[in-house]
Amino acid sequence: MGIRGPGSMSGLFDPKIVQQILELEKIPVDTAEKRKEAVVTEKEEFSKLQDLVSGLDASLNAIKSKPSFYKLKIESSHPDIIDGVVTGPTLTGTYEFEVRGLAKAEKELAYGFPDKDETEVGFGFMLIEREDMDDFEVVIEPDSTLRDVVQAINDSDAGVKAMVINTKYKPDSYRLLVISEESGKEAKVYIDEDTTFLEFKEQVSGRNLDVLFEDVPVTDEDNDLEELIDGVVFNAKRSEPGTRVQVTVGYDVDATMETIQEWVNKYNEIAEFINGQFVVNPSTKKAGVLSGDQSLKTVQRLLQSSISTATYTGGKYSTLSEVGITTDPKSGLLNMDEAKVRGALAEDYEAVANLFIRNRNYVGVGERMAQAVRKLRDPGAGVLKSRSRGLDNIIKNQDKIIERKKRTMEERQESIKQRFTSLEGRLAGLKAQGDFLTQKFGGAKK
Repeated sequence: MGIRGPGSMSGLFDPKIVQQILELEKIPVDTAEKRKEAVVTEKEEFSKLQDLVSGLDASLNAIKSKPSFYKLKIESSHPDIIDGVVTGPTLTGTYEFEVRGLAKAEKELAYGFPDKDETEVGFGFMLIEREDMDDFEVVIEPDSTLRDVVQAINDSDAGVKAMVINTKYKPDSYRLLVISEESGKEAKVYIDEDTTFLEFKEQVSGRNLDVLFEDVPVTDEDNDLEELIDGVVFNAKRSEPGTRVQVTVGYDVDATMETIQEWVNKYNEIAEFINGQFVVNPSTKKAGVLSGDQSLKTVQRLLQSSISTATYTGGKYSTLSEVGITTDPKSGLLNMDEAKVRGALAEDYEAVANLFIRNRNYVGVGERMAQAVRKLRDPGAGVLKSRSRGLDNIIKNQDKIIERKKRTMEERQESIKQRFTSLEGRLAGLKAQGDFLTQKFGGAKK
């Protein structure tokens, strides 16, 4: 059963009047809640701007310094013989190689057996000697087969791996192959088969890589030349004595174009967002929720200034417009002529780089804008952080106001209910008296 309000029992006055009075008490609460909703919407929209600035900052990390801007790649005249990969800062240039011999791992092959898991191979001790490790003694138990020997060697952690191969040459097609886990001369393996039936023959002799680099003999234990030149690993794939291979460390224009385009895109996303806040909606006749927020103008001004004030006088190009990146005077968006930018990079990569990076004599656009972003995002005085904190404080204060107004509303509503209930009781009493008198005196007249 529902709770009945004042007037609903006696019928002396319309209970809707009481409800309307109670609804009036909710107006301050509703007003405060709408105010909070508006600020929450503003905070959500402002958070979008913060995210866009963070995205711009990430894109600037790829163009603001020489190590990040310079994208390099390896091109080989014979990539099937030798190629490479850039691993860090290095010098550009073309180098000549001749791969005269690849590094090889030592391989020892035992004489054959008719099967791998039935015929016994004898028993005793197998001594595995490595030139760069301690000797290992592998125990071959009685009744052991080739498979058992493989298991014993692989469990010994002797720096070698063993396997049974099926050569298909009858009658003894199964043979034990032992391979050094490392290549090079220092990885040579010696096996003393002791009293077992196993007899080994050196199948492949361990040897080092043999390369001519700019007519200088170079060697290594494996086929990766990791320390020949700083920042580059060259990988020899096959030997081809007498064939000279040209390997070029050069600028990767495609990768550089991607990072510049990413920066332009992230910058334009912010410009479009800010512009959109000042567009009046034809339906609501209102602009965006941040149209009155002065921090938008601060963001716009700082970012635009980092581009407009950048002029480099130490190279072929002095402004971004000369390489194909211009600013739309109406929208503030960046326009990028991809063909022109690509041509400038191909013609003078370092001159284009100097427009973006920080060097000894100049702070490029990338670093200038990164400084502007750091200023905007500064935890103490940055406009983005300050405004975000301000909105958070408004929301917290509004929550307190709403809570206080709700308590006041509930108290006033309860007071109103009690007054009308009391009034209803009094009116009911008066009505009862009136009915009594009417009945008594009315009856007397009859």
